[in-house]
Amino acid sequence: MYARDLMVWLHERLADFGTFDQTQKRFESLRGYNLLPRGRENAGARLSNEQIANAVLAFGHQHPGYGGHASLVFGNLRPVGGQTASLLHTESLRETVAALVADEDASSTLARLTLSVERDFRDEAYGAVIRTKDGGAISFVSKLAVSLLQPGAEQTFNHDTIRKLSAIERSLSPEFFRDLARHVALTRHLNRPFKTDWREYETEEEKATFHKKLGARNSSHFLNLRVDAQVTWPKEPTRIQFGGYNLVLFPKTKDHSHSVSIDLTHERISAEAARTLINRMLSVMSWCDDQPASLHEGWSGNPVPVPVSRRDLAFMTTHQWHFYRSLPSDQDLMQCLAYYRDGLNAGSVGLGSHAVLSFFRVFETKYDTKRKVVGWVNMAFPSIEKSIRGSALKEFNDDRLQAGVDVGTYIYENCRVATAHAARDQPSDPDGAEELRRLLNASEVIHRLARLFIKQEYNFSSTYLSDGP
Repeated sequence: MYARDLMVWLHERLADFGTFDQTQKRFESLRGYNLLPRGRENAGARLSNEQIANAVLAFGHQHPGYGGHASLVFGNLRPVGGQTASLLHTESLRETVAALVADEDASSTLARLTLSVERDFRDEAYGAVIRTKDGGAISFVSKLAVSLLQPGAEQTFNHDTIRKLSAIERSLSPEFFRDLARHVALTRHLNRPFKTDWREYETEEEKATFHKKLGARNSSHFLNLRVDAQVTWPKEPTRIQFGGYNLVLFPKTKDHSHSVSIDLTHERISAEAARTLINRMLSVMSWCDDQPASLHEGWSGNPVPVPVSRRDLAFMTTHQWHFYRSLPSDQDLMQCLAYYRDGLNAGSVGLGSHAVLSFFRVFETKYDTKRKVVGWVNMAFPSIEKSIRGSALKEFNDDRLQAGVDVGTYIYENCRVATAHAARDQPSDPDGAEELRRLLNASEVIHRLARLFIKQEYNFSSTYLSDGP
């Protein structure tokens, strides 16, 4: 099967009518992520089962331009409970879909495969669930969720939980996979010669020249990160050198944010070290212009540097909007609410040290000494533990255990003191990628403590409808 044939087949079954240009854009994104053969010279390459699986997974995101990114993330998801708990004993979702493509009988026990993209105010999270005809379920999660990949984890896992505000899902039936497997088998049996419209690859060749100018090579592996910046930025995509490394800066446009890309392979640098390097560069730029600049989310894996799409923040609207809240008369409460909102704002733009301090100030209004803070945090922590995102809680506990202290001491000394003071015994470098990760995880825990404090101390309602509890 050729990419062109697969594109037409999938478009007829998964895309909206009159949107073939969007399906072409989805496939162009797949080639940009090296998930399909790239370039005119490879247009006649026959696709492997894994490459066909990549194309199927690209339809899991509603935005065509996210096709390559979505396919990369979906494909790397791992089954909860490990390989033995998977439908076909496969290691990843990509391998599972490839196995369904390889054999039409492989979908005989399948009821549906559901791909989901969950969203909240911060970012997106990808997941998938396979439902079997006997009523069973197999969930796929990030390979970083190590505890969920252990044998037996599937027995207690909730396969129906939405962990963010909303989710957009696409479900594929066993008939879809049966028809696809038959079509692939037939095209391979007929082995017809390749035919295509070469104009499809003209734009790609122009892009190849452009990417080569920006430093892309055959074995490149680019990390691409979004930047919020008011510092002076190049008008056109520009390759620069900083600290002995080559970086590519993309400008903000109607569709894209400011962003920075770096070739991890040829620059011989890890993703963590690259984040630290870019933070150092932004610190220098902020100093020169006396303006803010912050580094945010991104991904790695592209064979070429690519701009990062603009972040469309989630929001909530309703036709019947009711707001029956009054201005609080308690000045201490107003101060706590101000600190709390400041922490949310800092967390939303990735300022870990500022988020830690802002949320900490909420309960510091009452517990104003180390002894009081440590005692209250240790007492309150079990009440908020279950509300913390699983991966953040695990990393928080790992960091705390590495420090060898209890929760209250860790939050006071390793978080509050480390970020509030230039202390020699508790140094904190906000440019360091590892330190930023640590502080952002800690801020999620301190966030929950601050919310618990406001609810308990002031009996303050969290509904729009009344001031009462």
